[in-house]
This record gives sequence, C-alpha cells and structure tokens, in this order.
Amino acid sequence: MLAKKRGREFLLDLAVGVTWGVYAAGYLARALAQRQLVDIGLLVFYTLVGIAFLRRAPARASGPWWETVLALVSVFLPIVVLRPAQDGLPSLGGAVQMVALAGIIAALLSLGRSFAIAPSDRGLVTRGLYRWVRHPLYATQLCFYIGYLIANPSWRNLVGLLAELALQVVRIRWEEGLLAGYAAYAAKVRWRLVPFIW
Repeated sequence: MLAKKRGREFLLDLAVGVTWGVYAAGYLARALAQRQLVDIGLLVFYTLVGIAFLRRAPARASGPWWETVLALVSVFLPIVVLRPAQDGLPSLGGAVQMVALAGIIAALLSLGRSFAIAPSDRGLVTRGLYRWVRHPLYATQLCFYIGYLIANPSWRNLVGLLAELALQVVRIRWEEGLLAGYAAYAAKVRWRLVPFIW
C-alpha cells in the first residue's frame, strides 16, 4: 500500500506543483507565439514536473536543509545564467535539445512517485532508463544544456554549463548516500551519467 502525504508536506507539494504548472503555462504561451518544438517539449516537461510533485511519495529520509538549497540552485542556475548568443548552430543545438528532452521526459516518467529535487529517499527506481544509467534525468538535462550551448555559444553559457555539471555531481553523491538498497543497484548499473566514462 502506498504511503500518503499529510499536512505540511502535502501543502508544500501542492504549492510547488502549482508553481511548476504556472511555469509550464509560460512555455505554452511561448510555444503558441514562436511555434518552436523545444518550447513544446519544455511545456510537456514542466507540466510533468508539476504532476510529479502532486503524485510523489513521502520521503523516507532527507538530507539537511543546505542540500535542499544547493539542489534548488542547481535547478534554477541554468534559467538564471544561460542567455541567447550569436554565431551558434541553432539547427544542431535544437536537434540535440529535442533528443535530450525525449530522454528527460522518459527519465521523469521512469521515476514515477520517487521524483524529488532535494536529496531524499522516496524509493529506489531501477526501471526504465534507470536500468542503464543511475542518473538518467541529470544526464539528459546536461545534454539539453549542451544543445543550448551549441545553439548559443558564449563564455557565460559555457561557465554556466560547467557550474551546473559540478552541482549535479555533488547532488549525485548526496542522493546515493540516502537511498536504501543503493549499493546493490550500483553493483548492477555501473555508470552514473555517461556509459563507459562515469
């Protein structure tokens, strides 16, 4: 039987889910105005994030508050730092972003009720993309930002991407320390982000 959220946790997830829904609505407006596939993909992703907050299981264990803060910085850093630039390869960058978005959505759907932003144990996931890579959501998000950099090359965007990579590595380490049964899973699925590299 699935555990149910109560009280403050339910209200927090409801508020955050609605907030992500509002953010998704911004991409709906943008998609209708600009008719870009990437905007439609982001609309789908942010809508699913909002739903994931409403559906997710209660945390069995959580990291300290400062890990939550750093996880939130990691989520919003690309939104704040990355900016359009000239002289890129928009078609290639857009194609990379679309492939990455498909992976992001598949990873998010694989997580199901175990979705979280802050390091916490909401149940170990070993299905879907998690059968091949231990952190496919982070891997595909980084691919999305690489696509953005290809389309919008600048020093600012490169530094933002490298900072995001560093934050993701830290988040990965923290999450791996919280999840029950993680050692057995790591023995079966060797690669964290990129097969044959790490």
